[in-house]
Amino acid sequence: MASFLEAPIPGQSLTDQPKNWPWENPPEMADPDEVTKYYINRLADEEVMDDLSVLFGGDMPVAPFVKTLLTTGVMNGLHSVDVSLIVSPVIHEFIKASMTTYGIEVRDDIEDPEEKLKERERKRLSLAIELAVADAKGKEGDPGLDLLKTVQGTLEEETDEVPQEDEMEVSEMAEPQGLMARGA
Repeated sequence: MASFLEAPIPGQSLTDQPKNWPWENPPEMADPDEVTKYYINRLADEEVMDDLSVLFGGDMPVAPFVKTLLTTGVMNGLHSVDVSLIVSPVIHEFIKASMTTYGIEVRDDIEDPEEKLKERERKRLSLAIELAVADAKGKEGDPGLDLLKTVQGTLEEETDEVPQEDEMEVSEMAEPQGLMARGA
């Protein structure tokens, strides 16, 4: 069993031999066109495409895959980070186009920014209606207040259909475990 005293000390990696890792050396390819051809040639292999079709057919988004692929290339010293940023959209579109030949509709990313924006607008509208209803207390029978309450009810129904992460009940959360979770 290793002792905790045998662990590296903070900053020890800065005293290591320079150019010890592939990413500390000049990259093998510096031209974005060359890097693009490299990845497209690797990905265009029929066996690779078959495997990718299984991956993306299982609802895997393209963006995290491309990011991981290019990060691995940087770690192995194939190209630099800035070249991977230039090449990323091309590789992304190549994979999407290739998957359409397999009849697979590929998602771009894990989160949908448009849905996030719609949810933010929905919350903003709900808050504005709540403030208007609170401001109009005592004006029961007012047609404008009735309309606001109707819209508020509709918004609440739409929000109830999509469960939100921040609305998890305490009963759904896992019980604490470990030594410090024990009662007194």
